Amino acid sequence: MTAKKNMTSKKKIFWFEDDKHLLEAHFKKLQKKYEVIIGAHWELIKKTRQQAFDLVLLDIMIHKFSFDVKNQKEVENIEFQDVHWSNIGVEFLKRIRKGEYETYGFNKNVPVVAATARVDYSTREAVENIGVSDFLVKPFTIDKLKISIEKVLNTSKK
Repeated sequence: MTAKKNMTSKKKIFWFEDDKHLLEAHFKKLQKKYEVIIGAHWELIKKTRQQAFDLVLLDIMIHKFSFDVKNQKEVENIEFQDVHWSNIGVEFLKRIRKGEYETYGFNKNVPVVAATARVDYSTREAVENIGVSDFLVKPFTIDKLKISIEKVLNTSKK
């Protein structure tokens, strides 16, 4: 198998995340096996794509700024009018499920792994009712993240 062919066979993951330390700790490790796009701002979300994502890693709470790993700088996040920052991930997921972002590679049935440091019952219930495939509590190790990704990707194949 050529290196080029191997690159095209990588599963595509969109990581909706704003935590600099988490991204720095795990991004390069995930890039070895997956094609990972990181962003919580319009330029990365509303980009027309030929191929759909195979999985979304979804942070529930998105603050005003995120860390852009590739350019090593802070970027301003997307803003949802009248949505508190603590629920932006939930709103993003709702819009995916409604099919609002299909042009941008987010199939409305894309598997989603939700992750948050906020572990109250109402948050977990809200995202589970919208349709997540797995739920991770922050902080998590790269091993837990990889296990969750593989579990969800293998389940979605069936």
